[in-house]
Amino acid sequence: MNMNPLPPQAYTKDTLTKAYMWLVHQNESIRELATTPDILCTLFLKAQRNGDEALDTPSIQNFKKELKSLAGMMGQLESTAPVFQASAPQTTAPAKQVSIQNNHISMDLLSPLDDKSKAMVSEIREQLNLSADIEALRLLISLGYKKAKNLYS
Repeated sequence: MNMNPLPPQAYTKDTLTKAYMWLVHQNESIRELATTPDILCTLFLKAQRNGDEALDTPSIQNFKKELKSLAGMMGQLESTAPVFQASAPQTTAPAKQVSIQNNHISMDLLSPLDDKSKAMVSEIREQLNLSADIEALRLLISLGYKKAKNLYS
C-alpha cells in the first residue's frame, strides 16, 4: 500500500487529464511517486501552485528514501522473526519483558535513594496498584512539585 506524503486535493476529470499529460514530461523520481490518481493530482496541483522545483525538495526525496528503508527493515524483521503459534503463555511474554525492563529502569533511578525513600516509593506503588516503582516515583515528583510550587506562589 502506497502512502501519499502530500495532503489530499480535490480535482476534476480535466485536472486528472492535465496531470497525466504533465507527468509524461517529468523525471523518473516524480513518476515513481505518482502511483495513484490522487497522488498524481496532488503532485500536479502542487507543481502548478509552487513550480516544478517544489517537487524536487529534499523532504519529498528523503521521505521516499525513508519509506524504502523502513520497508526494507520491516522485511528483514519479518524474515528473521520466529513464527509462533498463538497461545496464552506466548502472548504474555512480551508484557513480562517490558515489566522487567521498567523495573530495571526503576532500580537504576532508585539506587541513589536512601532506604526510607525507597520504602516510600514502594509503598505508594503497592497502595495505588502501579506496575513499576518508576510510576510511583513520577507520581511523587509530580505531587511534590505541586505542593512546593504552592509554597512560593
